[in-house]
Amino acid sequence: MLSDKTILLLRKIAALLSVALSFALFCPPILHSASEQSYAPEILRYVAEDKVYLLENLRHKVTLPSEKLVLEALLSEDGPQAVSLYQKQLSLYPDPSLDQISRSRIAAYSLAMESAAPVPHQASQQDTTKHLHPSHAKKSEPKVTVPEKAKPAKPRVKITKRDTTIAGQQSFTVRFGSFKNRENAEVLAKKISRYAPAETIRQGEFYRVQLKNNYPSKQEAEHVAKKLPFAGFVIPAI
Repeated sequence: MLSDKTILLLRKIAALLSVALSFALFCPPILHSASEQSYAPEILRYVAEDKVYLLENLRHKVTLPSEKLVLEALLSEDGPQAVSLYQKQLSLYPDPSLDQISRSRIAAYSLAMESAAPVPHQASQQDTTKHLHPSHAKKSEPKVTVPEKAKPAKPRVKITKRDTTIAGQQSFTVRFGSFKNRENAEVLAKKISRYAPAETIRQGEFYRVQLKNNYPSKQEAEHVAKKLPFAGFVIPAI
C-alpha cells in the first residue's frame, strides 16, 4: 500500500498536470486574439482625410471581423450592400471605435433615400371632373387665390461666400464621399444641393462630392456640416 506522503505527492502532480492541460487548451486562442493588430485608428483617420487609396491598402491587412466589415462597406459603391455590411457589423461585431461610422452612414443613406422618394401622384382638376356633367364640373372647381407677393423660402443652411476668406489663410469645406462612378457622385451632389450648393470634383480616378462654399475656419465648416442631413467631414479646401 502507498504511504500517505506518496498519495499526497501524486495528488499534487495530478493538480499540476490539470493546470498545464487547461493552459494548453485555452491560452493559445487568447494569445492569438491578443496578437491580432487593430487598424481602427488608421481607418478613422483615413475616413476623416478622405484617403480612399489608403483604405484600399488596408483591405488585405485587417483581420478583425468588425474592421473587415466596415472597410468593405466604405469601399463599396453599392448603397444597399454597404448598409447591409454596416448593420452586420453593429449586430454581430460591435466595436466602440467603429460603431459611429456605421451608424452615421446608415442614417445618411436612409435620409438620402427618403429625400429621393417619388411624390405620390395627385389627380389633377381635369381628372376629377372629366366624368361629371359639365354643369356639375363647373361648380366643383375650387376657388384659387393668388398671393400678392410670394415670400422667398428661407435657406436651411447659412452659406458663406468664397470671397470671405482672408488671402493666404487656409479655408475649409465639407466633403461627403468619393466615387469611381461619376453618375453616382452626381446623384449624391444633386441630393445635397437641395440643402446647400454642392459640386463634384474629379481627382485622379475618383469623383469627390463636396460643398461649393469655403469657410474661413474649421469650426464654421463643422457647424454647417452638422445642419445637413448627410454624413460629411471637414477638409482643407482645394
